[in-house]
Amino acid sequence: MFDLKAFSEGVSQLGSVLSTVKSVIGMFPVRQKEQASKELLQIEEKLQIAEAQIAKGLGYELCKCTWPPQIMLHAGDVDYGERFRCPACGRVVSPDDMPPRDNRQTI
Repeated sequence: MFDLKAFSEGVSQLGSVLSTVKSVIGMFPVRQKEQASKELLQIEEKLQIAEAQIAKGLGYELCKCTWPPQIMLHAGDVDYGERFRCPACGRVVSPDDMPPRDNRQTI
């Protein structure tokens, strides 16, 4: 069984590693610092995209208010399913507001 708590803690640790790397980059000479900072920004974006892809694969909804997309969090249940809230923009959606997960028409 997949342990979501362990996974989210692992992702959090990756963020901590990035913060540490940023502080180390601050010690570099100016020319190296600029290049290292650019590469670190690319790494951060790739990690955020990977996190969003994994979350989507686990059934979480994504909000497109930012790039990379925000992972929407459970915001309660309604009679016909779950509601989700975006931590960045605050948008709340329910199953009726979301397109079907595949191309089949729903009735």
